[in-house]
Amino acid sequence: MTTSKLSDTPTILDVARHAGVSVGTVSHVLNDRANVSDGRRNRVLGAIADLGYVPNGLAQGLRRRESRVVGLCAPVTSSAYFAALLDAFEDLAAREGYELMQVLSRGEPPLELRRVQALLARKVDGMLLIPSVDPRDALEAIVASDVPVIVVDRASNDRRFDYVTIDDRAAMRDATRHLVSLGHRRLLYLVRDPRLVTTRRRIQGFREAAARANVAVDAEVCQRAPDEREFARQIEVALGTCHAPTAIIASNSDITLSLLRSLKQLAVRCPDDVSVLAFDEPVWADVLTPTLACVRHPTALIASRAWQLLLQRMRGERGAPQRVALAAELVPGESIAPPGARIERARRIAPDVRRR
Repeated sequence: MTTSKLSDTPTILDVARHAGVSVGTVSHVLNDRANVSDGRRNRVLGAIADLGYVPNGLAQGLRRRESRVVGLCAPVTSSAYFAALLDAFEDLAAREGYELMQVLSRGEPPLELRRVQALLARKVDGMLLIPSVDPRDALEAIVASDVPVIVVDRASNDRRFDYVTIDDRAAMRDATRHLVSLGHRRLLYLVRDPRLVTTRRRIQGFREAAARANVAVDAEVCQRAPDEREFARQIEVALGTCHAPTAIIASNSDITLSLLRSLKQLAVRCPDDVSVLAFDEPVWADVLTPTLACVRHPTALIASRAWQLLLQRMRGERGAPQRVALAAELVPGESIAPPGARIERARRIAPDVRRR
């Protein structure tokens, strides 16, 4: 083994000299080619470790005609579900030697298109898209680029793409049935954007369960006000009558947090006065008093299935587009219980509502 004076930043030439092999042999090892003996491969790997050499990933990607980068476009990261999903994708990418380049669309289709175009300009090998309410332009840009894409969480009727989602309709149907089985007859579902495909399917499941119940069930859907003060007023008005809901389903962790804050301000007890169920599982669900009942997304499984499907597409595997719909799980918590003393609580709130 020969030695030479090394620069501050080791190069591939330094590795070759340190290992006593050619630069071509080092390149073969770095690119995991099979035409290198075990002895030489071990010498090269030892030299890399000794020198602390870091390969130029961009140059390697250009030679392989791949970047080893996957793009991920999501609406937001404030949702507990989306945050956990992005973390899962990060872990999976790192395990396979990929970098994950994340961008946010804020749920706005024009911004989503610009973010997707930016990822495509960086020559990503593939893309994971959690779409906005109308992702058509973004999807057309991806199709034109011939970059593989997996659509996650929100499926559409466009049959050109692979989708990995949960069965939102069935999950909401099961959650609604459970509340009805506890004796709830007046239900309120709080949503952020009723145009979203996931929300539309949950509303379908919500209303189906109410319609198929053996008793009369009032199932109301309400879009939350974007401003916190306006939202608190919404909740105050909704709970200020004798026909107020006995159970409220919140569409995500953000809405759940705002709802719990409003209930506290109104001195409304959960679940004595109103039950609360979250269609999401924030990390703080089990540390609340009472503990929060929620619909748990199979986040790790969603990420794993989407990632494996993307790897197949990036490796050139063809076949008909796949639609994977996974089951969610209803997690019991102390925030839901049979209806309590609703009339007394409604009378306590109603005078203040009328004064306003």
